[in-house]
Amino acid sequence: MKIGLVTPYIYPLPGGVNAHVQELYENLVLRGHDVRIISSTHGPQRSSEGDIIRLGYGWSVPTNGSVGTLTVSHRYGQLVQEMLDREQFDLIHYHEPFIPFLSLQVLRHSNAVNVATFHAYSGWSPSYEFGKRFIGRFARKLHGRIAVSAAARHFINRYSPGEYKVIPNGVDLRDYQGVQPFARWRDGTTNILFIGR
Repeated sequence: MKIGLVTPYIYPLPGGVNAHVQELYENLVLRGHDVRIISSTHGPQRSSEGDIIRLGYGWSVPTNGSVGTLTVSHRYGQLVQEMLDREQFDLIHYHEPFIPFLSLQVLRHSNAVNVATFHAYSGWSPSYEFGKRFIGRFARKLHGRIAVSAAARHFINRYSPGEYKVIPNGVDLRDYQGVQPFARWRDGTTNILFIGR
């Protein structure tokens, strides 16, 4: 199957969504799929290379207590349509599909099966609140919706009601094989260390 993974963040810069996209890419390739990552141009990441397709220019902007990316291009429609005509994806998987403008442009022009994963949680989003009607037009093109947590589902469902399947971020246990526990926590009980950003 030919699959496109769209990340609104500048790939491969570090971040939760890009890490999710990277792991998903690697595992889909291992299963025999032909996969491309669609991202934007920024800094040293200026052109497409290998399985990475770059469209538009990404600007880093503060949002939701973090740094997001706003991707723009004066030729977006043309660039996206040329890419879709060339790649002929069977399925396109969008991560945070309502972040302007890369995902929205790809979704607008796509004739493939469109699936989206929603990662974010916030108490309230002014941009989503004021863009509800605009979001609704694009949400109708989604064939499947995933949220990485119940909190993420609750957040996006407020602005784009629908059926969301909760699929948490994966953990590759191979990364932890042979790791020794911290000596001070070898107390016979199970200890879990959670590391946020």
